[in-house]
Amino acid sequence: MTESFCKMPRPFMAATQWVSLTTGEHLALSGQDKILWVWMKDRYDFFTAQRKDWFDNQDEIAKFTGCSVSTVKRFIGLLSKHGYMKKTQRRMHGCAHSNSYTIVQELMLAPVVKATPSPLPLVQEMQEERSGYAPIIFPVAVTYAKPVVVPSEPVSLHPSVQACSDDEPQWEVRSSG
Repeated sequence: MTESFCKMPRPFMAATQWVSLTTGEHLALSGQDKILWVWMKDRYDFFTAQRKDWFDNQDEIAKFTGCSVSTVKRFIGLLSKHGYMKKTQRRMHGCAHSNSYTIVQELMLAPVVKATPSPLPLVQEMQEERSGYAPIIFPVAVTYAKPVVVPSEPVSLHPSVQACSDDEPQWEVRSSG
């Protein structure tokens, strides 16, 4: 079986916005939008190479891209509104409709604005800044020792109880009566 792949160019991966052909505004380009565009463009190219209309329904697009149907509808609506896609609806089998899509133009990406790195503060400035803070005092480590019970007076043991050795803890014996 021969696998097919959808290619995503690096500039497209790095893009965060696309340009509306109708208004010129820059629109946010999410990861889901990128996956949808690459998949839909690949399908469109496949059908047009065979001289056919592209007619995948929105449920199938959602299934193959891992997006929700509402995300697919939203993105197709944006592409249509901003001049990248035309949607043609035709009637099939009585009252059922089928959508055919035509991609009018490649998605135009907004230029990526490179963030200018902020200069790092000098070590001296960092030390001066820290000098105003009070030191953090951590609690003293707690150690656990065997409890030693020292009776205040000698305890008389019941004759059936044998005396304990010195290394075992001493217990106070009380009567229940």
